[in-house]
Amino acid sequence: MTVRRTPLRFRRFAALVLAALLPLAASAAPWELTLESDRHSDFSSIDDLRDDNAAGYRARFGRNLAYVQEEVRLQRREGAWSLSLLGRSSATLVGNRDAIEALRHSRGLGRDASDRHFDVHAHLRGFAGAGVEVERGFVLEPQWSGALLVQALALTRWREREIRGAADFVGATSTYTFDLRSSELNDRLQFPFQQPQGAAGAGLLFGGDLAWGRGPWSARAALRDVGLLHWRGVPQQDFTLSTSTRAIDAGGFVVFRPLLQGRNTQSGLTRSAPWRAQVSAGWQATERGSLQAGARWFRGFGALPSVGWTQRFGQLETGATWQFHEQRLVLDARWGGWRVYVGADRLDGVHSRVLGVAYSRPLPF
Repeated sequence: MTVRRTPLRFRRFAALVLAALLPLAASAAPWELTLESDRHSDFSSIDDLRDDNAAGYRARFGRNLAYVQEEVRLQRREGAWSLSLLGRSSATLVGNRDAIEALRHSRGLGRDASDRHFDVHAHLRGFAGAGVEVERGFVLEPQWSGALLVQALALTRWREREIRGAADFVGATSTYTFDLRSSELNDRLQFPFQQPQGAAGAGLLFGGDLAWGRGPWSARAALRDVGLLHWRGVPQQDFTLSTSTRAIDAGGFVVFRPLLQGRNTQSGLTRSAPWRAQVSAGWQATERGSLQAGARWFRGFGALPSVGWTQRFGQLETGATWQFHEQRLVLDARWGGWRVYVGADRLDGVHSRVLGVAYSRPLPF
C-alpha cells in the first residue's frame, strides 16, 4: 500500500487559512442555516426528466434549458466577513429543439413515414461537492457597496457532455443516417484498461457583488462560479458516428461505409466552471412596498427575467415574483429569523419548482 504525503506548501497554506477563519467561527455572531432546491425543465416535467421518460418530452422552439441548483449552507457573519460551510449540486442542460425531437423519434415516438432532418446540439455541464466559502464585504462610497468571495470545494461528482451533428430519417426505407460527434467527461465513466483516478476532484470558484442605492432606487449585480474544476485521472471519451463516410478501395473506387470511432483517455483535467450571473433593480414605491425587476444568466443559454413586489406588514415581510422563462410564481415570507419561499409553474406535472427555507439565530455551537 502506498501512502501519499500532503505537500508541505499545501499544509502551510491550509494552516494559514484555518488560523484566519477560527476567530470568525468562534465568534458570538449567529449562524444561518439555508436549504434550497431549484429545478426546472423547458421540455418535460421534473419527474419525466429524472426518469428519462421521453414520452413526456415536448420541446419549445429554439433552445431548451433544464437546470438543477441545490444547496445546503451554514453561514456566520461577523462585521464585513462571512464564513460558510456548504454542500451543493449544480447542473445545466442546453439543447436545441431538434436534439429533443431526434431523441423522441429514435425511440419511435411520433415517428411516421415522413422524411425528417435533425440538426442536433446539446450540452450538459454539472458538478457536486462540499467545502467552505469566505466572503468579504466592503463600502466604496455612500451609494456603493460590494463583496468578494472565494469557494473551495471537494468534488464528489463531475460530468460534462456535448453532442453535435446531424441525423436524417428516410421514411420510404425506414432508415437513419448519422453524422454525430460526442465528447464526454464523467468521473463514473468505465471502459477497458482503465487506470486509477482521483477519489475526488477540486474546485476553486470566485464571485462578487456590486450594489448601488440612492433614494428610492437600488441596483445590484452578482457573478458566481467563476473559476476552475480539476480532477486527477478523470475518464474522458470522444466518439464519432458517421454513416456516410467515403473511402477509396484497392481498385481506386469510391466506397461508402459507416464510421464508428471512439477514443478513451484519462488525464489530470482542469476546466472552467459554468458561471452564473444575476442583475436586479428596485424601486421603493411606497413606505412599505417596493417593486423589483431582474434577470439571471446561465452560461450557454442567456437571460431568465423576472419581476416582483415586496410588501411589509409590521414584522412580516412578504413577496411575490413572476419568473417569465420558468413561467412560475414564487411566494416569499420573512418573519423573525425565518425565511420561507416556494414556487411552481403548475400544480400537476410540474416543470419548474423552487423551495427554500432559512433560519438565522444563535445556535448551540
